[in-house]
Amino acid sequence: MAKLMISSVVGDGALWLYLDNALIGKNTESIALDIDTDQEYVVHWFVQGKPGSTYSITISSPKEAELQLTRGLRNSGKGFGGFKFKA
Repeated sequence: MAKLMISSVVGDGALWLYLDNALIGKNTESIALDIDTDQEYVVHWFVQGKPGSTYSITISSPKEAELQLTRGLRNSGKGFGGFKFKA
């Protein structure tokens, strides 16, 4: 087992976080989940908010998934992203 540790901040909007297409957090500041090792996972997100506002996502564990991301929402007020990792 490994621990998936995610923290997020969204300014003036909403953020949905998914692990393998299962919702694991909505507008939450921190998430800690046990995940199996030797498995491949996909983390992805969708953000909706006021154009010009920012959001950030930090994954601090496991080391294979470490991420520090800060982005601004453009004119549409929507953003998304994701990546694949093996724990």
